[in-house]
Amino acid sequence: MAIFDKPANEAGRIAHAVCGAHFLVALSDGDYAKAEEISLAVGLMEKETPAGIAKSDLEDAAPKIELSFHRDYDATADRVLELIASLKGNGIAKRAIVQVVRSAVMADRIVKPQEDNASDRIAIALGLKAGEL
Repeated sequence: MAIFDKPANEAGRIAHAVCGAHFLVALSDGDYAKAEEISLAVGLMEKETPAGIAKSDLEDAAPKIELSFHRDYDATADRVLELIASLKGNGIAKRAIVQVVRSAVMADRIVKPQEDNASDRIAIALGLKAGEL
């Protein structure tokens, strides 16, 4: 069972969706590569925090989401996809999710079928077509 609760405010929901998208892709193959970890820590948290998203919200969300994925990947993925779908009309959230998915897929320089599948699930939740990310 997913261990994180849906945050009450929009900023928290965006941060959880962004971190959730990262982990959904990065953990999809069962291996959290160091490069994927670095893409979250350095890219999203330190250098490329998307405009309109507070770094503190991301820092709060990331460990909760990661732990939840490690405990129950499928239930957490479903929860994250619901959260992403609820934000598909929010331009800031959509841009940040697309950015983090692309970063996670390319982090280890190897695109695996599981990552493509996870990306497609996220694209559909965002109201896009599979393959658009």
